[in-house]
Amino acid sequence: MHDTLTVSALVILLGPLAGAVVAAVARVGGRSHWPAILGVAAAFVASCVVLIHVNQADGEAAAKIVLYSWISDGAGSTFDIAFLIDPLSSLMLVTVTGIALLVIIYSRDYMREGGIIVRGYERFFAFLSLFVFSMCILILGGNFLLLYVGWEAVGLCSYLLIGFYYGKPSAAAAAKKAFVVNRVGDFGFGLAILLIYLSFGTLDYDIVFDLVQRGVLASGEALTQDRTTTIALLLLCGACGKSAQLPLHVWLPDAMEGPSPVSALIHAATMVTAGVFMIARCGAVFAASPTAMAIVAVIGAATALFAATIALVQTDMKRVLAYSTISQLGYMFLGMGVSAADSALFHLFTHAFFKALLFLAAGSVMHALAGVIDVRHFGGLRTVLPWTFRTFLIGALALSGFPLLSGFFSKDEIIHHALEANTVLGVMALVTALLTAFYTFRIVFLAFFGRKRLPEGVHPHESGGWMLTSLFVLSAGAVAAGYLGVDVTGKPFHRFLGPVFATTFAAHHADHITVLAGEHSLTSTGFVANYGLMVVSAALALLGIAGAYLLYVHQPWLAGLIRASSPRLYRALWNKYFVDDLYDAVLVRPARQFGRFCVGLDDYLIDGLLWVATAVPRGVAFLLRGLQNGAMQGYGLTMLAGVAVIVVLVLGA
Repeated sequence: MHDTLTVSALVILLGPLAGAVVAAVARVGGRSHWPAILGVAAAFVASCVVLIHVNQADGEAAAKIVLYSWISDGAGSTFDIAFLIDPLSSLMLVTVTGIALLVIIYSRDYMREGGIIVRGYERFFAFLSLFVFSMCILILGGNFLLLYVGWEAVGLCSYLLIGFYYGKPSAAAAAKKAFVVNRVGDFGFGLAILLIYLSFGTLDYDIVFDLVQRGVLASGEALTQDRTTTIALLLLCGACGKSAQLPLHVWLPDAMEGPSPVSALIHAATMVTAGVFMIARCGAVFAASPTAMAIVAVIGAATALFAATIALVQTDMKRVLAYSTISQLGYMFLGMGVSAADSALFHLFTHAFFKALLFLAAGSVMHALAGVIDVRHFGGLRTVLPWTFRTFLIGALALSGFPLLSGFFSKDEIIHHALEANTVLGVMALVTALLTAFYTFRIVFLAFFGRKRLPEGVHPHESGGWMLTSLFVLSAGAVAAGYLGVDVTGKPFHRFLGPVFATTFAAHHADHITVLAGEHSLTSTGFVANYGLMVVSAALALLGIAGAYLLYVHQPWLAGLIRASSPRLYRALWNKYFVDDLYDAVLVRPARQFGRFCVGLDDYLIDGLLWVATAVPRGVAFLLRGLQNGAMQGYGLTMLAGVAVIVVLVLGA
């Protein structure tokens, strides 16, 4: 079994890497998509093989594969190139490589304008493959060092992809913003890894998690609660940066400047879910700190509601979906914080399908309308782009939590656990569910319903077969993926992940609930007993959809009236609560002023001192260079004078 897993793990890593190298070096023009497709397809097949082997392993929850020792610290410890294959990593690998494969297939047509490939076609597919390779390192790594390598590589690739249109100022600025904001979170993440090494003398997952659960340091001293909480909160800094949680959420909406396939890849199942995966992987650390778990839950609930309110007024389809991603990631953090890690990952799994579907369908609209994506400039597209409309509608229903679709089941689980832990957090999750349905169908109705409106000079057409194929497959996943976590099918998703969390989140569930519990619990009163919450959740989704229909189809004048009657609230939501402006005033502008000061210091003080220090040699050189004038008679006179001086000195001696 280990031989099969080793070969599969190498294929998962080397397939996308080879695709990236071939696409970048071979430069085969309009066929550069093939190396990327074949490399990621090989990784997907190998991931399926790993998943099957892990599922068939009786009682063996994890397998560690050590390829070789990479670094020795001189004290007997080594940092290995090691893979950890367990239910968590195998499930994430299938999700990431599967979604990435569909995105790359879709990109073949998207990156062509009128049948002509766009500039940088080879570079685009090379970056996509490199992104998948980096994410697979992050997932497969068997220690914190490899986790950090993959973590930073994913950040680099996101910078390259977001700034793909580097000649466009807004795209270049968005790439820099994403890179800088992630560095803030990654600084805390790096400190966490250093503290882990100082505390436990190793970065190996197995040893670190075992020592945490035993409550001892490498020296044998007791591991204090404060140190555990500190490590967990520093890890959380990195998770908030990668997964765009408050207050490090500001980079994700601007990341829409990249091509739509990039948006789908980053927002669906790869980069932004890295923070959720990391918390799940480090469950032993987080579960040992009820304080850290409570903070994770509060940040998740606050982010979910915060982003949902901003999405209510945005008009850019992709930007609405970006805030939706932030909100759904908040749900996942909330699930992690209330010890429902399996439910959080279940939502990660279903979200990968319907959010990738929505972004790719929005990209289909953008592709058909020559780059226009603002719903104020078009409408009534359901007859012009029928297949795009149908697939977008399926994704919107799943995101809204429409009954019997994937998002309904996974979101309902998190809300149930949140209500069980704390009434306030549960109510925040319910309100977010209502807002999600409303803003999602607001975009559906504005873009696809009403009279047909098209940008001037645009002649839209339905997308080609490559793009529609990905949309159809993702539509099927958006409908059916949720049934892997329901009672009717025996909840295979949760049973599969059970061994991973049995000794972490599940074992400390009671402690976490005690910290979060308020004075009242809706669950204890029987209000949401059995299927009550499911009915409430479905009703909220339908209410949100009905509200959007009323305001944007049946009585569209009402939306304008509400906006005019609450100008301050509308302005706050439109400007994203002025968080970006606050960061600009407090951080960005002072940093730029300090940079200008440093440049002036270098130009005038440092360069001035250097000029003074070199003044004497330059003066002497100025005087002496007159002797080197190129005239033969001058050189002869100098030689004669030199000989005369020598003769005088010799005779005088």
